Amino acid sequence: MENGAMVVSAATGPAHRSPFGDSLRWITGEDATRGAYSLHERTAPPGAASVPHVHSRVSEAFYVLEGKITFELDGRTVTAGPGDYVLAQPGVSHAWRVTSGEVARALILFAPSVPLAFFEEIDAAVSETPGARPDLRQLAAINEKYGLT
Repeated sequence: MENGAMVVSAATGPAHRSPFGDSLRWITGEDATRGAYSLHERTAPPGAASVPHVHSRVSEAFYVLEGKITFELDGRTVTAGPGDYVLAQPGVSHAWRVTSGEVARALILFAPSVPLAFFEEIDAAVSETPGARPDLRQLAAINEKYGLT
């Protein structure tokens, strides 16, 4: 970052796999934003889904770019499409599922920032078990390490 300004070119930044069948491209995070937020682009195939989870200290916001994503937010079901915004503040149980017959893309913002190292560790855990679900205890330990339980 130069003089407080930054430009990130399209399709740059590391991409990380997740255990949910999607990938996240890192756009910016803790260094450039002084820990205020991290921003990612999620690409997920039809049927990809997270498990219900709660972040104790981090808000997770979703801005849908393409496709349809159905969210469960503390028992409430909402389907979001292009241009829709969904927010899960700390303490809110949330999960998502791609419900369109096409790939979904969304911008994901974590505030405060989730460190790049978290995504690298999750990617490594997923890589250890290609084609199979990774060790859930290992994933839980990584989430706990970064305060994402």
